[in-house]
Order: sequence, then C-alpha cells, then structure tokens
Amino acid sequence: MKTWHAVAAAIPALVLLAGCVGYSVRYDYDPAAPFANLHTFSWYQADASAQERPDRVNDSIMDRRVRRLVEAELTARGYQRVSEGTPDFLVAYHPVFRDRVVASTIPADPWWGYGWDRPWLYGPPAGFTELEVYREGSLVLDLVDARNHRLIWQAVAEGALTGFRDPQDAEEQLGRTVKKMLERFPPPPRASGP
Repeated sequence: MKTWHAVAAAIPALVLLAGCVGYSVRYDYDPAAPFANLHTFSWYQADASAQERPDRVNDSIMDRRVRRLVEAELTARGYQRVSEGTPDFLVAYHPVFRDRVVASTIPADPWWGYGWDRPWLYGPPAGFTELEVYREGSLVLDLVDARNHRLIWQAVAEGALTGFRDPQDAEEQLGRTVKKMLERFPPPPRASGP
C-alpha cells in the first residue's frame, strides 16, 4: 500500500514535468512559393509595433542564441546569409508565452472507522486536486519572400521555450528544436499535373 501512496504522490510532479519539457512542432507553407530559387537569406527587421507586443520578451541572450542556431542550421542546409543586396528570403522569429494550468488528482484509500451509533463506518475513496501553473514558451519561425514580403513558410514549436535549467541546457534543447523546426525546409516540390 505504501508503494501506491508513493506513486500517487509522484503523479503531479510527473504530469507537470511532462507538460513543461515536451514540445511539438507543426509546419505550414505556401505550395506556390518558389522554394527551388531560394539560396540567400537575411534577418527580417521587425517594425516598432512588433517590439511593443506584450508577449515580446527583450532577452538579448536568448535572441543571440536563437539567431545563431537558426543561421547555423540554414547554412548547414546550403543557404547563405547576406548582409548586402537583396536576399531571396527573410527570416523572422518570435517567442510566445502563456500561462498553462495542469490539474492533477491524488486519490486516497477508502477509510474505516468507529461511529457513535454504528460499530463500524466505511467511507468512499476520496482525494484532492492540485493545480499547478507554469509559463509555457513557444517559438515561431517565419520565412518570408523578400520580393513581396509574403509569408511562405512557418514552423511553430509549442512549449520549446519552457523548462531550461541552465545556459547549456537551453543551448542543447534549442539546438534540437531549431533542427526539428527546419528539418522539412524546403518542402518537397509540388507534383506536376497529368
């Protein structure tokens, strides 16, 4: 019975840990975009209104880390960053933070006892619910056609900016995240019709 209590007591921590550490990546892209013609890139300069958004975090350490990792992954895929002239596509990213609530119920055993008017009483199993609130951070990566400033490709890693223990952990987790976000870029060419 003690083992069950130990497992039950660990459930909230495991649920919270699973909610904080895991992340999922989803993609979207414009199938008509000229992905085969993309060779050079540069960073998209955000306007002042983007800087004032409440979900925007002014974290220069994280900004440098994300930019370096994205540039390294794009370079490894054969794209070249240019600082002069017109690139083929522009890269932008932004973090999105929101509060998440995880509810966990800890069950209790049925109870037996002695009552005033009855020799023995039986109580149904009971328990209590704990609510844990944590801040979940997601990373959004946008690739924009430099000619017309239209979004052509996007990846969202939900929960990827959550639960870093230290700078090395952030570096490793974000490195894996950026690699996963870009693993399907560019998308496969469209099949031509019959």
